[in-house]
Amino acid sequence: LLNSIQVNDEVRHARGIMTSVDAKISRPLWKLAGGDASLAIGAEWRRERTNFNPSALLLSDNINNDAAPEGGRATENKRNVAGIYTEVLLPFATEWEAQIALRHDHYQGVGGANSPKLGLRYQPAKAWLFRGSVGAGFRAPSMSDLYRPTVYSSTATLPDPVSCKNNDNDLAVCADNWDTRRYSNANLKPEHSQQLTLGAVFEPTQHLSLSLDYWRIKRTDVIGEIGDDIILGNLKKYGDLVHRNEDGDIDYIELRKANRGSQIASGLDLGIELRGYKTAYGEFSARMLGTLMLDSKIQTNTGDEFVSNLGKFVTDGVVQRWRHRLSLNWEKGPWAMTLANTYFSGYDDQNSAINVDNGTVVAANRVKAYSIWDWSGSYELNKQVTLRAGIQNLANTSPPYSNQANFFISGYDPSYTDPRGRYFYMSAQYKFK
Repeated sequence: LLNSIQVNDEVRHARGIMTSVDAKISRPLWKLAGGDASLAIGAEWRRERTNFNPSALLLSDNINNDAAPEGGRATENKRNVAGIYTEVLLPFATEWEAQIALRHDHYQGVGGANSPKLGLRYQPAKAWLFRGSVGAGFRAPSMSDLYRPTVYSSTATLPDPVSCKNNDNDLAVCADNWDTRRYSNANLKPEHSQQLTLGAVFEPTQHLSLSLDYWRIKRTDVIGEIGDDIILGNLKKYGDLVHRNEDGDIDYIELRKANRGSQIASGLDLGIELRGYKTAYGEFSARMLGTLMLDSKIQTNTGDEFVSNLGKFVTDGVVQRWRHRLSLNWEKGPWAMTLANTYFSGYDDQNSAINVDNGTVVAANRVKAYSIWDWSGSYELNKQVTLRAGIQNLANTSPPYSNQANFFISGYDPSYTDPRGRYFYMSAQYKFK
């Protein structure tokens, strides 16, 4: 009986193809006090194509929990993308160098935009380097953003304010996993951004390098969907996105791609590198790259208040205050080893999941820091053959518990953790010379 109702067929087939060609020329222009001024000019063209083919079985709407796509047909979309850019380097003094760059991109059906950048570099001494830049960016909506077929899904367990009002706010009755329909939008505009960076590098010796860079990014017309929790939390503003049946119960919630509000983020990038320490036991080196977030806030729509997601899970994700990647390296003859650590700081959990059996909200939780260590080693048999082996997640560390209710997987946040635990790998590399 079970075999007779199983689906043993390709339900849907999607394919993306990109063809591209690019060219670049560069040459010195004239002499300046700090060296040759130089010019680079480049251009690229590409063609993007996507197609989606639902099977006859899917279109028949006879697959349990997998609805037929709206429109009931295969789709194919394509567009041409062209870009041209130029960059000038001006070493106008021994200590000073300026970079001026401009890029223009044009996306068929979306439009085009210019992306300028101005950079300045100052090196008063061999050990010191100061740098900074300002610029603007541009991101066109993807083919998926524009033309993706409707995706049927469901929310986390969320309360319906209308039902709760009629049921004495009993969450065991008025909260549920509501059906959603996610729509693309062929009328999307590009996102735009403005960036600022200021930093310094200090190299007191040939073995040590320290760097610190401040950065700030503001994105406008951000492409995204309104969170289902935000929609249900503000029916006065977003009630038209909640479709109800004749009984007043939620039929589905409409989640449509659109150009929403803005996003602002700033932080400090820290780099520490120790290299080339040669001893009788081999050569040692170490490197640590980390980011300390100073600010991260998002806006649902233009004019709305900004909401901080720094150090706390909001709607669909979190921005940890600190994260880093540390690697310790050793080499001696044909042997080499690396011990690496990846770290994410803890944060306040989403704390909104509901137990529909008794109508209670989960207890507040703070997600612990996530730190994993990896090891890898290699042996070079000769100039052509290298053998490698490694262990990912040496301590078999599990993801920290999270009560987030945004992702289908529960108990942890799958956006940055790996539940597989410790695993081993081996490889061999051969170079043809």
